[in-house]
Amino acid sequence: MKLNFSYLAGSCQMALIASCMMLASCGEPHFKIKGEIAGADNAPVLLEKSDFHGRWIAIDSTRTSSSGSFTISRPAPAAPEIFRLDLGGRYIYFPIDSVETVTVTTSEKDFGLQYTLAGTPKAEAMERFDKEVMALPAGISPDSLDSFKKNIFSKYIKDAQGSIVSYYVLTKTIGDKPLFNPDKDYKYFAAVATGFKELRPDDPRTALLEQTSLSAIKQRNAERGTHLQIEAQEIKVLDIELPDENGTTRKLSDYVGKGKPVVVMFTVLTHPDAPALNIELSKLYASQGGNAEFYQVSLDPDQYSWRDAAANLPWVTVFDPDGQYSKAARSYNVSDIPVFFIYNRQGELAARAVSVDELRRLLSSM
Repeated sequence: MKLNFSYLAGSCQMALIASCMMLASCGEPHFKIKGEIAGADNAPVLLEKSDFHGRWIAIDSTRTSSSGSFTISRPAPAAPEIFRLDLGGRYIYFPIDSVETVTVTTSEKDFGLQYTLAGTPKAEAMERFDKEVMALPAGISPDSLDSFKKNIFSKYIKDAQGSIVSYYVLTKTIGDKPLFNPDKDYKYFAAVATGFKELRPDDPRTALLEQTSLSAIKQRNAERGTHLQIEAQEIKVLDIELPDENGTTRKLSDYVGKGKPVVVMFTVLTHPDAPALNIELSKLYASQGGNAEFYQVSLDPDQYSWRDAAANLPWVTVFDPDGQYSKAARSYNVSDIPVFFIYNRQGELAARAVSVDELRRLLSSM
Protein backbone atom coordinates (compact mmCIF):
# COMPACT_ATOMS: atom_id res chain seq x y z
CA MET A 1 0.00 0.00 0.00
CA LYS A 2 1.51 3.30 -1.05
CA LEU A 3 0.75 6.46 0.90
CA ASN A 4 -0.16 9.39 -1.34
CA PHE A 5 -0.64 12.88 0.02
CA SER A 6 -1.55 16.14 -1.70
CA TYR A 7 0.50 19.15 -0.64
CA LEU A 8 -2.14 20.27 1.86
CA ALA A 9 -2.83 16.79 3.17
CA GLY A 10 0.90 16.17 3.43
CA SER A 11 1.34 19.33 5.51
CA CYS A 12 -1.39 18.22 7.92
CA GLN A 13 0.10 14.72 8.09
CA MET A 14 3.51 16.10 8.96
CA ALA A 15 2.11 18.41 11.61
CA LEU A 16 0.34 15.47 13.24
CA ILE A 17 3.45 13.31 13.12
CA ALA A 18 5.62 16.10 14.52
CA SER A 19 3.28 16.69 17.46
CA CYS A 20 3.24 12.98 18.26
CA MET A 21 7.03 12.91 18.24
CA MET A 22 7.08 15.45 21.09
CA LEU A 23 5.73 12.72 23.35
CA ALA A 24 8.69 10.41 22.74
CA SER A 25 11.14 9.79 25.53
CA CYS A 26 14.26 11.94 25.39
CA GLY A 27 16.34 9.27 27.07
CA GLU A 28 16.17 6.67 24.30
CA PRO A 29 19.14 6.00 22.01
CA HIS A 30 18.50 7.52 18.59
CA PHE A 31 19.65 7.25 15.01
CA LYS A 32 19.83 10.25 12.70
CA ILE A 33 19.25 10.88 9.02
CA LYS A 34 20.48 14.23 7.80
CA GLY A 35 21.76 15.92 4.69
CA GLU A 36 21.19 18.52 2.04
CA ILE A 37 18.74 18.59 -0.86
CA ALA A 38 20.00 21.32 -3.17
CA GLY A 39 17.22 23.49 -4.53
CA ALA A 40 14.69 22.35 -1.92
CA ASP A 41 13.54 25.44 0.01
CA ASN A 42 11.19 24.66 2.92
CA ALA A 43 10.25 21.39 1.21
CA PRO A 44 8.35 18.65 3.11
CA VAL A 45 10.35 15.46 3.76
CA LEU A 46 8.74 12.32 5.18
CA LEU A 47 10.58 9.48 6.92
CA GLU A 48 8.88 6.12 6.28
CA LYS A 49 9.53 2.61 7.56
CA SER A 50 8.58 -0.67 5.93
CA ASP A 51 6.62 -3.34 7.73
CA PHE A 52 6.81 -7.09 7.03
CA HIS A 53 4.09 -6.95 4.40
CA GLY A 54 5.76 -4.53 1.99
CA ARG A 55 3.83 -1.50 3.19
CA TRP A 56 5.41 1.86 3.97
CA ILE A 57 4.27 3.88 6.97
CA ALA A 58 5.16 7.52 7.67
CA ILE A 59 6.76 7.80 11.12
CA ASP A 60 8.29 11.30 11.13
CA SER A 61 8.67 14.43 9.03
CA THR A 62 10.50 17.71 8.71
CA ARG A 63 11.02 20.57 6.27
CA THR A 64 14.24 21.59 4.64
CA SER A 65 15.85 24.90 5.43
CA SER A 66 16.22 27.57 2.77
CA SER A 67 19.54 25.94 1.80
CA GLY A 68 17.96 22.48 1.56
CA SER A 69 19.44 21.00 4.75
CA PHE A 70 17.40 18.78 7.08
CA THR A 71 17.74 16.47 10.08
CA ILE A 72 15.47 13.78 11.47
CA SER A 73 16.28 11.88 14.67
CA ARG A 74 14.34 8.80 15.76
CA PRO A 75 14.62 6.12 18.48
CA ALA A 76 16.99 3.39 17.36
CA PRO A 77 15.19 0.24 16.19
CA ALA A 78 15.44 -2.90 18.29
CA ALA A 79 16.50 -4.81 15.18
CA PRO A 80 17.86 -3.67 11.78
CA GLU A 81 15.21 -2.00 9.62
CA ILE A 82 14.80 -0.44 6.18
CA PHE A 83 13.72 3.19 5.99
CA ARG A 84 13.17 5.64 3.17
CA LEU A 85 12.93 9.38 2.64
CA ASP A 86 9.92 10.57 0.66
CA LEU A 87 10.08 13.85 -1.23
CA GLY A 88 6.92 14.28 -3.26
CA GLY A 89 6.57 10.59 -4.10
CA ARG A 90 10.24 10.03 -4.90
CA TYR A 91 12.31 7.89 -2.59
CA ILE A 92 15.78 7.24 -1.21
CA TYR A 93 16.16 3.97 0.72
CA PHE A 94 18.64 3.30 3.54
CA PRO A 95 19.22 0.74 6.33
CA ILE A 96 19.55 1.40 10.05
CA ASP A 97 21.05 -1.18 12.41
CA SER A 98 21.02 0.77 15.65
CA VAL A 99 22.51 4.05 16.86
CA GLU A 100 24.11 5.61 13.78
CA THR A 101 23.98 8.61 11.49
CA VAL A 102 23.31 8.40 7.75
CA THR A 103 23.96 11.44 5.57
CA VAL A 104 22.28 12.00 2.21
CA THR A 105 23.41 14.49 -0.41
CA THR A 106 21.22 15.12 -3.43
CA SER A 107 19.14 17.75 -5.21
CA GLU A 108 15.41 18.44 -5.42
CA LYS A 109 15.55 17.84 -9.18
CA ASP A 110 17.32 14.46 -8.99
CA PHE A 111 15.97 13.18 -5.66
CA GLY A 112 15.84 9.37 -5.78
CA LEU A 113 17.98 9.21 -8.92
CA GLN A 114 21.27 10.94 -8.21
CA TYR A 115 22.31 10.91 -4.58
CA THR A 116 25.05 9.86 -2.17
CA LEU A 117 24.64 8.02 1.13
CA ALA A 118 27.39 8.11 3.73
CA GLY A 119 27.85 7.15 7.36
CA THR A 120 27.69 3.34 7.32
CA PRO A 121 29.01 0.64 4.96
CA LYS A 122 25.52 -0.85 4.68
CA ALA A 123 23.98 2.45 3.60
CA GLU A 124 26.70 2.86 1.00
CA ALA A 125 26.13 -0.71 -0.23
CA MET A 126 22.40 -0.07 -0.56
CA GLU A 127 23.08 3.06 -2.60
CA ARG A 128 25.35 1.13 -4.96
CA PHE A 129 22.80 -1.65 -5.36
CA ASP A 130 19.88 0.70 -6.07
CA LYS A 131 21.93 2.55 -8.68
CA GLU A 132 22.82 -0.75 -10.39
CA VAL A 133 19.14 -1.61 -10.54
CA MET A 134 18.26 1.83 -11.93
CA ALA A 135 20.89 1.35 -14.64
CA LEU A 136 19.30 -1.87 -15.93
CA PRO A 137 18.12 -1.39 -19.53
CA ALA A 138 14.43 -1.69 -20.31
CA GLY A 139 13.57 -5.01 -21.92
CA ILE A 140 16.67 -6.77 -20.61
CA SER A 141 16.90 -10.36 -21.86
CA PRO A 142 16.30 -13.26 -19.42
CA ASP A 143 19.90 -14.47 -19.82
CA SER A 144 21.30 -11.00 -19.11
CA LEU A 145 19.00 -10.64 -16.11
CA ASP A 146 20.19 -13.99 -14.73
CA SER A 147 23.80 -12.86 -15.10
CA PHE A 148 22.92 -9.59 -13.38
CA LYS A 149 21.37 -11.46 -10.44
CA LYS A 150 24.40 -13.72 -10.06
CA ASN A 151 26.60 -10.64 -9.94
CA ILE A 152 24.30 -9.01 -7.40
CA PHE A 153 24.40 -12.15 -5.28
CA SER A 154 28.21 -12.12 -5.23
CA LYS A 155 28.35 -8.43 -4.31
CA TYR A 156 25.57 -8.00 -1.77
CA ILE A 157 24.30 -11.37 -0.51
CA LYS A 158 27.03 -14.03 -0.53
CA ASP A 159 29.01 -12.64 2.40
CA ALA A 160 26.25 -10.53 3.94
CA GLN A 161 25.98 -12.66 7.13
CA GLY A 162 22.32 -11.95 7.80
CA SER A 163 22.55 -8.28 6.85
CA ILE A 164 19.32 -6.34 6.39
CA VAL A 165 20.78 -5.23 3.06
CA SER A 166 20.62 -8.80 1.75
CA TYR A 167 16.92 -8.92 2.63
CA TYR A 168 16.34 -5.60 0.87
CA VAL A 169 18.17 -6.83 -2.24
CA LEU A 170 16.22 -10.08 -2.27
CA THR A 171 12.83 -8.34 -2.02
CA LYS A 172 13.56 -5.52 -4.48
CA THR A 173 10.91 -4.91 -7.13
CA ILE A 174 11.40 -3.34 -10.54
CA GLY A 175 8.15 -1.73 -11.52
CA ASP A 176 5.60 -4.26 -10.32
CA LYS A 177 7.83 -7.32 -10.72
CA PRO A 178 10.28 -8.78 -8.18
CA LEU A 179 13.93 -8.81 -9.16
CA PHE A 180 14.33 -12.24 -7.49
CA ASN A 181 11.44 -14.64 -8.07
CA PRO A 182 11.18 -17.33 -5.34
CA ASP A 183 9.95 -19.94 -7.81
CA LYS A 184 13.05 -19.55 -9.97
CA ASP A 185 15.60 -18.05 -7.61
CA TYR A 186 14.93 -20.21 -4.54
CA LYS A 187 18.66 -20.84 -3.99
CA TYR A 188 19.20 -17.14 -3.34
CA PHE A 189 16.31 -17.13 -0.86
CA ALA A 190 17.82 -20.20 0.80
CA ALA A 191 21.18 -18.44 1.15
CA VAL A 192 19.66 -15.38 2.81
CA ALA A 193 17.38 -17.55 4.98
CA THR A 194 20.40 -19.49 6.23
CA GLY A 195 22.22 -16.30 7.23
CA PHE A 196 19.18 -14.95 9.05
CA LYS A 197 18.48 -18.26 10.76
CA GLU A 198 22.02 -18.45 12.09
CA LEU A 199 22.43 -14.83 13.20
CA ARG A 200 18.89 -13.47 13.56
CA PRO A 201 16.73 -16.46 14.59
CA ASP A 202 14.11 -14.23 16.25
CA ASP A 203 13.79 -11.75 13.37
CA PRO A 204 10.30 -12.09 11.79
CA ARG A 205 11.96 -12.03 8.37
CA THR A 206 13.77 -15.28 9.19
CA ALA A 207 10.64 -17.43 9.24
CA LEU A 208 9.32 -15.67 6.14
CA LEU A 209 12.52 -16.29 4.19
CA GLU A 210 12.75 -19.91 5.29
CA GLN A 211 9.13 -20.61 4.43
CA THR A 212 9.48 -18.94 1.05
CA SER A 213 12.61 -20.86 0.07
CA LEU A 214 11.37 -24.24 1.30
CA SER A 215 8.00 -23.82 -0.39
CA ALA A 216 9.70 -23.00 -3.68
CA ILE A 217 12.07 -25.97 -3.40
CA LYS A 218 9.25 -28.37 -2.54
CA GLN A 219 7.20 -27.10 -5.45
CA ARG A 220 10.10 -27.47 -7.85
CA ASN A 221 10.93 -30.97 -6.63
CA ALA A 222 7.29 -32.00 -6.81
CA GLU A 223 7.19 -30.89 -10.43
CA ARG A 224 10.36 -32.81 -11.24
CA GLY A 225 9.62 -35.81 -9.03
CA THR A 226 13.07 -35.57 -7.42
CA HIS A 227 14.38 -35.66 -3.89
CA LEU A 228 15.22 -32.44 -2.14
CA GLN A 229 18.68 -31.34 -3.19
CA ILE A 230 20.80 -28.39 -2.29
CA GLU A 231 21.44 -26.51 -5.52
CA ALA A 232 23.23 -23.45 -4.26
CA GLN A 233 26.67 -23.42 -5.85
CA GLU A 234 27.05 -19.75 -5.01
CA ILE A 235 26.45 -20.33 -1.28
CA LYS A 236 29.64 -20.30 0.76
CA VAL A 237 30.43 -23.18 3.12
CA LEU A 238 28.04 -23.38 6.07
CA ASP A 239 30.85 -23.71 8.55
CA ILE A 240 30.86 -25.91 11.64
CA GLU A 241 33.44 -25.67 14.42
CA LEU A 242 33.18 -28.36 17.11
CA PRO A 243 35.49 -30.61 19.20
CA ASP A 244 36.46 -34.14 18.19
CA GLU A 245 36.80 -37.09 20.60
CA ASN A 246 40.21 -35.79 21.73
CA GLY A 247 38.92 -32.31 22.44
CA THR A 248 40.60 -30.81 19.37
CA THR A 249 38.48 -28.23 17.58
CA ARG A 250 37.78 -29.23 13.97
CA LYS A 251 36.49 -26.65 11.46
CA LEU A 252 34.59 -27.90 8.45
CA SER A 253 36.01 -25.06 6.35
CA ASP A 254 39.50 -26.52 6.85
CA TYR A 255 38.46 -29.47 4.66
CA VAL A 256 36.04 -27.98 2.12
CA GLY A 257 37.40 -26.69 -1.17
CA LYS A 258 40.73 -28.51 -0.93
CA GLY A 259 40.25 -30.62 -4.06
CA LYS A 260 38.25 -33.46 -2.52
CA PRO A 261 34.52 -33.97 -2.02
CA VAL A 262 33.53 -33.53 1.62
CA VAL A 263 30.60 -35.41 3.16
CA VAL A 264 28.96 -33.73 6.15
CA MET A 265 26.98 -36.28 8.17
CA PHE A 266 24.49 -35.63 10.96
CA THR A 267 24.00 -38.74 13.12
CA VAL A 268 23.56 -40.06 16.66
CA LEU A 269 26.39 -42.53 17.30
CA THR A 270 24.74 -44.05 20.38
CA HIS A 271 21.54 -44.89 18.51
CA PRO A 272 20.91 -48.67 18.24
CA ASP A 273 21.11 -48.49 14.43
CA ALA A 274 24.40 -46.56 14.44
CA PRO A 275 26.80 -49.58 14.37
CA ALA A 276 25.20 -50.96 11.19
CA LEU A 277 25.25 -47.50 9.62
CA ASN A 278 28.92 -47.03 10.48
CA ILE A 279 29.82 -50.38 8.91
CA GLU A 280 28.26 -49.26 5.62
CA LEU A 281 29.91 -45.83 5.88
CA SER A 282 33.27 -47.46 6.59
CA LYS A 283 32.96 -49.54 3.41
CA LEU A 284 32.12 -46.42 1.41
CA TYR A 285 34.94 -44.42 3.01
CA ALA A 286 37.46 -47.18 2.25
CA SER A 287 36.27 -47.41 -1.34
CA GLN A 288 37.13 -43.75 -1.85
CA GLY A 289 40.81 -44.49 -1.24
CA GLY A 290 41.43 -41.17 0.48
CA ASN A 291 39.75 -39.19 -2.32
CA ALA A 292 36.91 -37.94 -0.10
CA GLU A 293 36.67 -36.46 3.38
CA PHE A 294 33.98 -37.38 5.91
CA TYR A 295 32.97 -34.91 8.63
CA GLN A 296 30.50 -36.47 11.07
CA VAL A 297 28.46 -34.27 13.42
CA SER A 298 27.07 -36.24 16.34
CA LEU A 299 23.94 -35.02 18.12
CA ASP A 300 24.22 -37.55 20.95
CA PRO A 301 22.77 -36.65 24.38
CA ASP A 302 25.71 -38.25 26.23
CA GLN A 303 29.21 -37.03 25.40
CA TYR A 304 30.98 -39.89 27.22
CA SER A 305 29.12 -42.63 25.39
CA TRP A 306 29.64 -40.75 22.15
CA ARG A 307 33.39 -40.57 22.73
CA ASP A 308 33.61 -44.35 23.10
CA ALA A 309 31.62 -44.87 19.90
CA ALA A 310 33.69 -42.34 17.93
CA ALA A 311 37.10 -43.52 19.07
CA ASN A 312 37.81 -45.98 16.23
CA LEU A 313 36.14 -44.23 13.30
CA PRO A 314 38.64 -43.32 10.54
CA TRP A 315 37.10 -39.93 9.64
CA VAL A 316 36.58 -36.66 11.50
CA THR A 317 33.86 -36.97 14.12
CA VAL A 318 32.77 -33.99 16.22
CA PHE A 319 30.34 -33.64 19.10
CA ASP A 320 27.63 -30.99 19.24
CA PRO A 321 26.70 -30.34 22.90
CA ASP A 322 23.44 -28.68 21.81
CA GLY A 323 22.14 -32.06 20.63
CA GLN A 324 18.65 -31.78 19.16
CA TYR A 325 18.89 -27.97 19.43
CA SER A 326 22.04 -27.88 17.32
CA LYS A 327 22.66 -24.60 15.49
CA ALA A 328 24.68 -26.52 12.91
CA ALA A 329 21.74 -28.80 12.23
CA ARG A 330 19.43 -25.80 11.90
CA SER A 331 21.75 -24.12 9.43
CA TYR A 332 21.54 -27.23 7.22
CA ASN A 333 17.77 -27.53 7.69
CA VAL A 334 18.15 -31.00 9.23
CA SER A 335 14.82 -32.54 10.18
CA ASP A 336 15.65 -36.28 10.19
CA ILE A 337 18.84 -38.23 10.80
CA PRO A 338 20.96 -39.71 9.48
CA VAL A 339 21.37 -37.22 6.64
CA PHE A 340 24.34 -36.45 4.41
CA PHE A 341 25.42 -33.27 2.61
CA ILE A 342 28.11 -33.20 -0.07
CA TYR A 343 30.48 -30.38 -0.93
CA ASN A 344 32.09 -30.95 -4.32
CA ARG A 345 35.80 -30.62 -5.12
CA GLN A 346 35.43 -26.89 -5.69
CA GLY A 347 33.91 -26.34 -2.25
CA GLU A 348 30.31 -25.90 -3.44
CA LEU A 349 27.41 -27.35 -1.49
CA ALA A 350 26.17 -29.69 -4.21
CA ALA A 351 23.81 -32.38 -2.93
CA ARG A 352 21.88 -33.97 -0.08
CA ALA A 353 21.36 -37.69 0.55
CA VAL A 354 19.25 -39.62 3.04
CA SER A 355 20.81 -43.08 2.64
CA VAL A 356 24.27 -44.58 2.18
CA ASP A 357 23.24 -45.96 -1.22
CA GLU A 358 22.20 -42.51 -2.40
CA LEU A 359 25.37 -41.05 -0.95
CA ARG A 360 27.48 -43.66 -2.80
CA ARG A 361 25.76 -42.83 -6.08
CA LEU A 362 26.22 -39.07 -5.66
CA LEU A 363 29.87 -39.41 -4.67
CA SER A 364 30.59 -41.50 -7.75
CA SER A 365 29.61 -38.53 -9.91
CA MET A 366 31.78 -36.01 -8.06
